[in-house]
Amino acid sequence: MVIFMLVWQGLEEFFQVVEQGSFTKAAKELDVSTSHISRQLTQLESRLGTRLINRTTRKISLTDAGHQYIISLKNIRQALSDATDHLQGTQQAPQGLIRITGAGDFVSKQVAPVLAQFMKRYPQVSIEMNFSARNVNLIEEGVDLAIRFGRMQDSNLIARPLCARHMSLVATPTYLNDHGIPTTPEDLIKYNCLVAITNRWRFNIDGKIKEIKVQGNWRSNNPDAIKQACMTDLGIAYLAKDLVQPQVDSGQLVYLLDDYQVNDNANWLVYPKKDLIPHRVRLLIDFLLVHFSEN
Repeated sequence: MVIFMLVWQGLEEFFQVVEQGSFTKAAKELDVSTSHISRQLTQLESRLGTRLINRTTRKISLTDAGHQYIISLKNIRQALSDATDHLQGTQQAPQGLIRITGAGDFVSKQVAPVLAQFMKRYPQVSIEMNFSARNVNLIEEGVDLAIRFGRMQDSNLIARPLCARHMSLVATPTYLNDHGIPTTPEDLIKYNCLVAITNRWRFNIDGKIKEIKVQGNWRSNNPDAIKQACMTDLGIAYLAKDLVQPQVDSGQLVYLLDDYQVNDNANWLVYPKKDLIPHRVRLLIDFLLVHFSEN
């Protein structure tokens, strides 16, 4: 017990200095003196045999060792919280915060309504939805779930497919009348291509997957912005088929090079590998998987 207390000594002070950004604010948060914070950190660094924080008169900054240590400590603290949540959650109605990140039309129009249904069933659960196109580090930033699109490669995460999402090339009849119709993927280098996630578009050519590097004068990480630019006759877009199907049906857009399309993309539900997942998060994972498997 004494050894455990000694190991834990100074960690809360270290947490608060990092989170608050200064010794003074950390002392105020913990209701102790600044000298107490400084003394605890000095003793912690002495026990570890390494400096964790660079101290200057104006600001503090983490050393490389300090950065790695705070990540590990956050994981430990999260694991303790998860263990408590899991035990309590299996014995009572789920409650607490679930943090989710994702972006795009699929998340806002198809995932968000399902989250609302989940909260109606479990009213003591809170959801924080961050619509960010940034590839958030789930573990470092304490995010429970992410909705991502494409092909998953990160072995530190669990990825469960929600639904397949086929890609398509589209352009307006006016743009094609003015510039001609591409007959092979290689022809795309001659056209103004509207770039969303990447300018390397994948095609099935002679049974092999090949990337074509395209270029154009319009780029956005928002698929709807790409679609709107395409509909104003600006160029050729590479978008999810469900996003442009209404405009194709109405004749505003035309599919191109369908025979070359690669259909191995999907929308994924992604979350960190953990021995214990909070009960409320596990319930939401199952809720989403069942919903999309049935629809």
